[in-house]
Amino acid sequence: MSRLALALSIAALLALSTMATAQTVPVQPAPDSGISVVGSGIVLAQPNIARITLGVEVFDASATNAQAEAARRTDAVIAKLKSHGIADEDIRTSSYNITPQYDTGRDASATVLRGYLVQHLLDVRLTNVSALGQILDDVVSAGATRVSGIRFEADNMEALKAQARDQAMQNANAKAEQLARDAGVGLGRPVSIQESDAGGVTPVRQQVAPAAAAPAAAPATQIQPGELQVQTIVRVVYAIQ
Repeated sequence: MSRLALALSIAALLALSTMATAQTVPVQPAPDSGISVVGSGIVLAQPNIARITLGVEVFDASATNAQAEAARRTDAVIAKLKSHGIADEDIRTSSYNITPQYDTGRDASATVLRGYLVQHLLDVRLTNVSALGQILDDVVSAGATRVSGIRFEADNMEALKAQARDQAMQNANAKAEQLARDAGVGLGRPVSIQESDAGGVTPVRQQVAPAAAAPAAAPATQIQPGELQVQTIVRVVYAIQ
């Protein structure tokens, strides 16, 4: 009996010790408790890279003739691009299609093959953004019949995004300090940070004075790259001291 009583006493002491230890653990606040703010950062930059899709479309009653003519025009377009200093690795075939073309009469079953359409499209990357208009004029003169998808970029996008993050965190911190001051509380450290890409890169229209028209000359294509707007948004929750 004495051994049983001793064992029960030891078990009771261990239980009390465990309860006392558990009571000393502080209750952690909910992740969303505190001062929650949203900060934004916007960085503007001049684009120095342009990407464009261009190419040729040729129709002929003979697939062989259409293919040969498309190849001839494509070679001329590529040669013109290279004459502007665009490297081989910056010219890539993105699409090549040979599509039969049919004429359909009133009777849908009475279709007549009238020829073949050959399309050869190229994705081009160039760094001479200011010469883009002249390049487009030259490739059209060389035989290009399709131009689409002009996109402007900067070669230091990661650095621009880092600047936008810095601005967003500074903006969030300034808002949190003001709210804490107005509420009469102390501002603690951030307990939660979430970043969202607010659309990445956005082209911004740039105001340019109109150029004087050259007499007795065909008007040149004017391409305005504008500015790039890199935006980042952060949601930060600060602890209250």
